[in-house]
Amino acid sequence: MRRLFIIRKDLHLTAGKLAAMVSHCAEAYWLNLLMRSYVKDNEFDILPVETPGYPDYWKLYRHPAIRQAAEEAHNRGDKTFVYKSENSRPTMGIKFEIPKDIWKDYVNDIFTKTICEAKNLNQLMKVVDVAKKLGLQENIDYGFIDDCCKTELTPEFTDENGNGRCRVGIWFRPLPDDMSKELSKKYQLYKD
Repeated sequence: MRRLFIIRKDLHLTAGKLAAMVSHCAEAYWLNLLMRSYVKDNEFDILPVETPGYPDYWKLYRHPAIRQAAEEAHNRGDKTFVYKSENSRPTMGIKFEIPKDIWKDYVNDIFTKTICEAKNLNQLMKVVDVAKKLGLQENIDYGFIDDCCKTELTPEFTDENGNGRCRVGIWFRPLPDDMSKELSKKYQLYKD
């Protein structure tokens, strides 16, 4: 298993900015997995069905009962839904599932990470076509690394909230090596 990140070279990121961006994305993958699986026993949670930029956000919930409630709310056209756990026993902490292959081959074995470079935005976006051909889903198996342009970078586009953003790269969840190689074969390792 391997975590793959493809980062634009034309932005001339400093080593610190590059490290911060990749670290943020690596951490965000696990935090999002936790967030989509979180259940508080005996408490009501108001959870989103849709979020700006993610019209199918309800599909991201991994806990089966939450996902079912989210899908039902989506089918009704609701923007939020209330979920109450049926477990009457309070829990200590968070429960979530990690797919068996990711646990066995990535979390419990070797943490292999590869950072490749794309010459520019156009070359970066070509990997999205490869990802889709491999059956990968955006915001689940891969996602965009966008910077909010508060330090080194200048905005290249405006998000749905009117904030300036710059597309820095693309992250991928832990994937089998053969799939990672298929995605990265047209990119070389990131060099300073």
